[in-house]
Amino acid sequence: MWRSWLTRGAIIIAPLIPLLLLAGLLAPAAVQAQGGLALSGSFYQQAFEIPQGSSVSGPSVYVVVFNNGAEDLKVKMSSQAPLGVNITLSQSEFTLPAGGQQQVLVGVEVTKDAAPGEYEISVTAESYKENVSGIQLAGAARQNAKLTVLGESAQVTVQAASPDGQPVVATVRLYRVVSGQSHEVAYSETGTLEAKVAPGDFTADSYIGGQQVAEQSFTLAANDNKTVTLTGATVYFEGFGVLPNYYKNGGQIAFAQIAYSVKNLYQPVDKGEVVLEVTLNNTPLEEVPLATLTPLGLGRTELNYNYIPSGGWVDGNYGFKLQLNLNGQPYANSLVQQLVVGAGSKGTPGSQGTPGAKSSGGGGSNTGVIVGIVAGVAVVSIAGFLLVRRRRKA
Repeated sequence: MWRSWLTRGAIIIAPLIPLLLLAGLLAPAAVQAQGGLALSGSFYQQAFEIPQGSSVSGPSVYVVVFNNGAEDLKVKMSSQAPLGVNITLSQSEFTLPAGGQQQVLVGVEVTKDAAPGEYEISVTAESYKENVSGIQLAGAARQNAKLTVLGESAQVTVQAASPDGQPVVATVRLYRVVSGQSHEVAYSETGTLEAKVAPGDFTADSYIGGQQVAEQSFTLAANDNKTVTLTGATVYFEGFGVLPNYYKNGGQIAFAQIAYSVKNLYQPVDKGEVVLEVTLNNTPLEEVPLATLTPLGLGRTELNYNYIPSGGWVDGNYGFKLQLNLNGQPYANSLVQQLVVGAGSKGTPGSQGTPGAKSSGGGGSNTGVIVGIVAGVAVVSIAGFLLVRRRRKA
């Protein structure tokens, strides 16, 4: 009889085994979760092997904080690491709504003074509630990871390039491969990545417009200094410069000439669009459509544009960045070009002329001359008005 019960139990439980295994794989890795707070993410899975004087960071190194409770929580992030090791967090304090979640990027920096060896590091999320008696700890969750500090290292430079060998602006990501698993160690959005890493096997990728353009695997031994070029067919800004043009009298800035070229080594595109993103003192100012290329064929297209801010020039540090959209989707960017406008080169909307004005004279619209003419006309008009009024009274 007892064999019959076991057989029936096995028949009932057997279909549930795959579901139980799947649930175990999908469950977030939460350690010491309390008060509705939990942590998931990739931090605990990383194989941190970092040489002295180097660091590891990237979009794939993170924790996710979950609020599984029914009330909003104020969350404070903290970390623990040995002497000579610094952990950076993309956010340190935030409010997490009920049922919400927040991703926090994690970076690990090992200073030159850190002693080689194996350590445990951790990231902790603590939640607080405010009540009559003050602030009260409501819950906490922590993730731990292993860190190995190495005394030996290698140097690598990764450069994204076009098929004709020109550097291009791209997202470059560097991964260290350990036991068949890839762990991100460095990240760059400029197209050039330089990193001091632990010896071992690596893979480097380049991305433009969210699409992988090139990939290369290589091995680094201790004391190596290697340069890796990621070559792929793409569309990119080959040249980009900002040249200020000033009025002849007074030295005030008239316009900034934006000169650039778009080079297509990928394939013909139905529609290309170039947008200029402008910042003032690192704060977004405006976006200006510069050109529509219908179609965008293979080869180089040279363009220029004379830019004047819609609100007029003011003193400050202007930043200029080009964005290329292909068929309505963002694809490529340029590096940022800076232009400092000081007190000696300040203009107003009425004194800047129109795009295309010559820098030698500002199209004849000099601010001092205009102001003098307007003032003279005003004085003559007032004098004439007073004279007529006096004659009428007489």
